[in-house]
Amino acid sequence: MTNLIKNQKTCFFALGFAAATAGVKFLKSKTFHNGCVKTVAKGMKIRDEAAAELVKIKEDAEDIRSEEKA
Repeated sequence: MTNLIKNQKTCFFALGFAAATAGVKFLKSKTFHNGCVKTVAKGMKIRDEAAAELVKIKEDAEDIRSEEKA
């Protein structure tokens, strides 16, 4: 029974080490880098579009307010 527990712990350690090594290789890969760049670019585009929309909403609100004062 003791050998089985030690063997199981060794197996889990080896699997963890292999997974960590594969993860590091994936994080350094060109595919991961390109995916991150595209994601950030899309996020920035959405942010810019939202800011432009907010400016339009503010301008419309100011126009309505000035029309009511007149």
